Amino acid sequence: MAGASLVIGGLLAGVIIGLAAYGWVTLPADARVPVHHGIGSYNRFLPKTAGLIVWAAIGLLLFGLQIAVSQHVIKPNHAGSSPALIIIPVVLAIAVPFEWGAIAVARRNALGQP
Repeated sequence: MAGASLVIGGLLAGVIIGLAAYGWVTLPADARVPVHHGIGSYNRFLPKTAGLIVWAAIGLLLFGLQIAVSQHVIKPNHAGSSPALIIIPVVLAIAVPFEWGAIAVARRNALGQP
């Protein structure tokens, strides 16, 4: 269970980092990338570099947390599992479309589209 969770979490973190790289290549230099803080819509726009670094850092931090939790859970003669091994990949999976949307919003705003 923990091994599959780590693989899925790693893949999703890789997708988040890949999307940040995609945004870096495709967004104009003056683009402002939205970052989502809490419940609601995007509420803070950062310069392209900072915004994309924040998105990549979110993926890395969540995956790092998952690794830390799995190191605690995976021990010899330990038959239990932790909900965090499932919850963290779910959060990563939710972050992927949010990041994709943030890049789309940044592109739309940079091009002056409504």
